[in-house]
Amino acid sequence: MKKANNYKSYKYKIPLLITSLILLFCSCKNNNNIISIDAPSQEFNISNKDSITHDLKLIKDKFYSFTIYQKGIDVVVYLMNSKNEILQEKNSPNGSYGSEQFYFYCENQDEYKLLIKPLNENKNTSKGKYTLAVSEVSKDTKITLDKSDYLKDFNTFKAIFEKANSGLYRYYSKQEVDSVFSVNKNKINNKTTYQEFYNLVWNVIDYTGSCHNNLRLPKYLKTLLYRKDIFFPIPIKYIDGKLYSNINYNNIPAGAEILSVNGIKATDFSNQISKYRSTDGINQTSKYNFIQTNWAPLYIYHAYGEKNEFNIIYKYNTETTSVVLKSINFNNYLKNYNKRHSKVYDTKVNDAYQYRYIDSLHVGVLSIKSFDLGEKGNESFKKYELFLDSVFISLKDKKNLIVDIRGNGGGSGDALMLLTSYLSNRSVKENIGAYTLFNKIPFPEFYIGSVQNNEKILNDYVDDFKNGKYYQNSKFNPLWKPNKNNYKEHFILLIDPFVASAASHFAAHIKSDKRATIIGEETGGAYYGHTGHFPVLYILPNSKLELSFSVVNLEQDVIKIAEEKFGNGVIPDIEIVQNHEDFMENKDTQLNFAFDFVKKKTQK
Repeated sequence: MKKANNYKSYKYKIPLLITSLILLFCSCKNNNNIISIDAPSQEFNISNKDSITHDLKLIKDKFYSFTIYQKGIDVVVYLMNSKNEILQEKNSPNGSYGSEQFYFYCENQDEYKLLIKPLNENKNTSKGKYTLAVSEVSKDTKITLDKSDYLKDFNTFKAIFEKANSGLYRYYSKQEVDSVFSVNKNKINNKTTYQEFYNLVWNVIDYTGSCHNNLRLPKYLKTLLYRKDIFFPIPIKYIDGKLYSNINYNNIPAGAEILSVNGIKATDFSNQISKYRSTDGINQTSKYNFIQTNWAPLYIYHAYGEKNEFNIIYKYNTETTSVVLKSINFNNYLKNYNKRHSKVYDTKVNDAYQYRYIDSLHVGVLSIKSFDLGEKGNESFKKYELFLDSVFISLKDKKNLIVDIRGNGGGSGDALMLLTSYLSNRSVKENIGAYTLFNKIPFPEFYIGSVQNNEKILNDYVDDFKNGKYYQNSKFNPLWKPNKNNYKEHFILLIDPFVASAASHFAAHIKSDKRATIIGEETGGAYYGHTGHFPVLYILPNSKLELSFSVVNLEQDVIKIAEEKFGNGVIPDIEIVQNHEDFMENKDTQLNFAFDFVKKKTQK
């Protein structure tokens, strides 16, 4: 009976205790934990067992900046509404020191909470401090800086590129690159706008040629811009030098040829917006193909600025028509992009890898749409290994194989080399030489990321210093021998302009081996080598532009081929491009050609 009574007593005490704890947690509100907007940053102590909540009131249609600076402890930041729904989560890879910063556009006036928790990792410290500041940011997207600020940022950009970018002089001499720096810097004057400054920096970046180069607007500016009705409203398709509508929109039918935009001929319009896609070397095919992606409105914005409307002249069948389209915000553009005519064709294969065998044609089709499959030893890579092995075991007595890497933008070196081992008849290394210009992060004051962690990685990755360069540790470049289940027959490889980085690297190995007939279009990544592997991100101090690029300059393990000029992508043996008729019918021109190629081969 006593046990029963005790149980009964505990039965009521436990909920009461839980309720008390909840009330205690919820009532943990005092003057120190209420954050005022635009107040000076406040400092707080935190241990690895703490969760600190800060209350704040945000006003509808206001834009806010949150800056949490970590001092000796790595924290995760959550912004929540009154329903405890997580609206933002921030955990930058900068370790125990550095800032966690994000921006938030308040669409609903509410009681908000900022929850600060130590990162749950063994290597995190037991206690530390952080400072916190929340400020309202202007919604004006017209940023104005002094000429001196622009010059300081340009000089910072130049210094970073010269010190950290090992591929800076890969395609052009130092004298030529210096000249491009000088020409663009000299255009900065007292009337230079923010958009013009972006383009002056981009001109240099694009000229040097690497598919890993990028220059992004600050996050807060993108957030504001995306909400404005300033963007080109229709997805477009680029075919054989012509521009077409890729959607039925406001009386413009899908497939209509766009002749001009705001009085600019379609050829000039395409040429101008295509430059905002950086590619390896002198490649142009990838630039033009990227204007048919969901990046197009941003390219158009960079080229022509904010527009309230677009005057489009188009031709459908034999009739020429002029129409004025109102600009839309970026989210509405994405909705239009999701309704694009070519979506059926574009999304045929969504998985990173897929295999099917077509009995009627006696051919296997292996699609590898990404090499972002991890490194040796991790779970995603193990699954990929098992998948490839099962495919090539099944292909042991099969005569026909199509390997489709179209749309593959790259990934890990291990993933590309594993596939190479199944399709190459030689022992091959990823590269015959790879180096960086540093093993300590240059200009750490502008670097985003953990300097300490990344320098530790770099010191292991490049361990041989000579002639001013840090060469790759040989353990990261092993010899890959042909796999025991290696495919012995000649096969077909499908490529396109979206193939870059690790994927174009793979395509280069296959072309060098001369074991495949390569069908499609020139890749965006180069044949002989590229700058890749280790990405870095810097923020220019005044403009806050985000500069990213990769720092390992490598030469691929390929032979010299006459038709492959230095700076070219991988050139197909047979160039096949989707025509307008196949675009309208969502036919896969390249794969259908490959099927016909197999049929003819089989009939022989």
